[in-house]
Amino acid sequence: MLTLNIDTRSATPIYEQIMAQIRGAVLAATLSPGAGLPPVRQLAADLEVNPNTVAKAYLLLEREGVLHSVPRRGCFVSPRAVERLRRESGRQVEETLDRVLAESARLGIPGEDLLAALARRLTPLSLRGPAPERPPGSHGARAAKRGGKSDRTSKGR
Repeated sequence: MLTLNIDTRSATPIYEQIMAQIRGAVLAATLSPGAGLPPVRQLAADLEVNPNTVAKAYLLLEREGVLHSVPRRGCFVSPRAVERLRRESGRQVEETLDRVLAESARLGIPGEDLLAALARRLTPLSLRGPAPERPPGSHGARAAKRGGKSDRTSKGR
C-alpha cells in the first residue's frame, strides 16, 4: 500500500515530498518494480495539489530512472529502480561521512572518539528499524493512500 503525506507547512516543495516518498516506498518494497502508480490527475486530486506538481515529480523520477511511463497506460516503477536508489543512497552516505570526517579532523577529534560516538548512535538506530511514516491526517498534512482506507483514497491501478 502506497501512502503519501504532504506537509503544506514544510519548506520542502510538494513535488520533492512526493518524489522522496515514492523513492522511500521503492526502497522499502512497498512499491515493487513494475508496480503502477496512480494517474497524475487522480493523485493530484487525492492530495489536493495541482496536477502539474504531480507530473513534475513523476517526470523527474523518470529522468532518475526510478519510474518509466508507457503512453496511455501510466507510470510504473522501473525494473532497476531499487538498484539505482541503493547506489544513490550509498553515494550520499559516503559524501556525508566525508564531511563528518573532515569536520572531525578540523576539530581535532580522535578517530577512536568518532568511532565510539558512531557506535553509541548505531545501536539504538538498528534496534528501532526504519523511521515511521507520519500518520495520515496529521495537522498540516494531506494524505493519499493506495489500496487502503483514507479520507482521500487514490483509486489508481
